[in-house]
Amino acid sequence: MKSLIEENLLKYVGIRTDTNSKEEGNVEKFYEEWFEKVEYFKNNPDKCGLFPIPDDYLDRKVPWCLLKGQGDDTIVFIHHYDTVETKDYGILEPLALKPYELMKVLKEDKVQLPAEAKKDLDSGNWLFGRGVCDMKGGGSIQLSLIEEYSKDPDFKGNILLIAVPDEENLSAGMRGAVLLLKSLKDKYNLNYKLMLNTEPHEREKDLCPTIYDGSIGKIMPVLYVRGKLAHVGQIYSGLNPINLLSEIIRRTELNPKFIEKVGTTTSPAPTWLYHKDRKMVYDVSLPIASCGYMSILSLTKSPKTIMEELREISIDAFKKVLDDMNRDYKTYTEIAGIEFEPLKWEPKVKFYSELYEDAIKDSGEDFKKAYGILMNEIKNKFNRNEITIIDSANMIIEKTLEYIKDKSPMVILALTPPYYPSTNNKMLGEKAKDIDLIIEDLKDYARENFKEDYKVENYFTGISDLSYAMSVSTKEDIDYIKENILMWGDIYYIPLEIIKEISMPVLNVGPWGKDFHKYTERVNKDDLFYKTPRLIDLVISKLLYN
Repeated sequence: MKSLIEENLLKYVGIRTDTNSKEEGNVEKFYEEWFEKVEYFKNNPDKCGLFPIPDDYLDRKVPWCLLKGQGDDTIVFIHHYDTVETKDYGILEPLALKPYELMKVLKEDKVQLPAEAKKDLDSGNWLFGRGVCDMKGGGSIQLSLIEEYSKDPDFKGNILLIAVPDEENLSAGMRGAVLLLKSLKDKYNLNYKLMLNTEPHEREKDLCPTIYDGSIGKIMPVLYVRGKLAHVGQIYSGLNPINLLSEIIRRTELNPKFIEKVGTTTSPAPTWLYHKDRKMVYDVSLPIASCGYMSILSLTKSPKTIMEELREISIDAFKKVLDDMNRDYKTYTEIAGIEFEPLKWEPKVKFYSELYEDAIKDSGEDFKKAYGILMNEIKNKFNRNEITIIDSANMIIEKTLEYIKDKSPMVILALTPPYYPSTNNKMLGEKAKDIDLIIEDLKDYARENFKEDYKVENYFTGISDLSYAMSVSTKEDIDYIKENILMWGDIYYIPLEIIKEISMPVLNVGPWGKDFHKYTERVNKDDLFYKTPRLIDLVISKLLYN
């Protein structure tokens, strides 16, 4: 098995598949050759292929294959084949996709390595290179196991492999693959028992390996603050949006209100990733608007619940800014010896769906026409990589604001792609009870055979495509997402209703890796070649043969 995994890995890693690029298409030739190499798929070409991602601007495809055995019970293998770029390798970039050549040169000290990486290199127990860990290592394990199982004419159950692009970006691959999962389920009457991912795991100081039975959720709220324009000489007649957004940021950055603890997992606090005013040139006026977006990782809270919490914080921040402005303005009038008149603005905070309805109400067809033209422009520019997600969000919000009558200061709350729903097997109740038993079997097996104590984390906190394996969202939650994620249906879409229909338990069992996305990325050979394949084989036997 070791030699087969190594053979598949070196070929797989050797293909450049930089995320969000045309180079992801390089994987097609690899899979065409692999399908031809495996006798089962050579003889059953209808059970493998390259599924085109609908409306994908890079024309990427999802390689898939179905090992059809006896019965309907099916385990879905998933992994992503896109990797981050290799520029951080510097002068060694030509070797980034050639693990053994890279390691040979690294041993010549041509590039300085951190002490731990140097120790691992010298030990001979680690394989270095882009993608060996994240995550073509895990993908190669899946391919190799399928090769072995395909030789068994009496194989019980089915294994469906899905290899997806774009995981490191917007998960276009997995979002599109949901349609493939539904199609194959209907065609072959498949009973999906489990989605098994092989994302690598990292270890803490105790060096305990980890199994995950869920994946953390992620939303990207964008806050757009429209202020009141004023010359700096008449500062008290205006409202500085930078001041207001800064107050909101101060109240939300690392705010423990958003932290959740479920089972063995505690979600990190939220953080802001972007904050900028909308002034394009220098002048002596206040900026008319300021915008920012943040990342919030969730375990059980719905996007609507989180956004309601953000709205309350934003309203309180708005009140505080107005109170501070009135206090400071009053002090100014006392110094200047003029009459004080309180500022008359009221805190206004709206969800984008509410702003959109205001524009429809105030401007009707004129707004709809302008909105449609804008979305076509954004789609074309986005597909040519000429604008970013936040650029697009600002353009949409600003266009909508143009078509409402109210011109007073306000805060607009919206969501931007990507959206990752949180998943955990406990959400599925009885449907996932077999997986709980299998996890205990895995822990017992590892303790007995590897002398290792595996721990279970209820959520993979690195964010993964397992987010699209199940859904228990209500219609209200789904409608809220559709109405408040900008660009929904034009550039970005998740088939949430289909995910709900095909929902299945999840598990992540992957090899031990270190320094993902760095030039010292590496995977542990024992985990890659021996331990992880044996654990996955145990999952297969317990779930399909019992």
